[in-house]
Amino acid sequence: MIRPQVSDFIALGKLPSERGEPDEALEEAVDRAGELLDRIERPVTDEEAHLLAECFGEDLCFGLAWNLLHLIETAPSARVNQPEAAKRWREGLTNL
Repeated sequence: MIRPQVSDFIALGKLPSERGEPDEALEEAVDRAGELLDRIERPVTDEEAHLLAECFGEDLCFGLAWNLLHLIETAPSARVNQPEAAKRWREGLTNL
């Protein structure tokens, strides 16, 4: 079962990119994502972790991606079987 707070965050899609010119729309998108991420109580389930891992964007999203990763790491099997999308994101950091 996916909790409503998790569903609300997932509905936003991928985290916005911090690249490009900052504008009001980007600021609002980042603020909204941060607010929804903060509403998710820890720990998340393994199912929620896999869905949340699909929300990584192309960069750090002003630090929100780290918060998302740490949230995913609270899932029961995260240490043994971290979602593939989370692994790809973490490995991609070396290219930033």
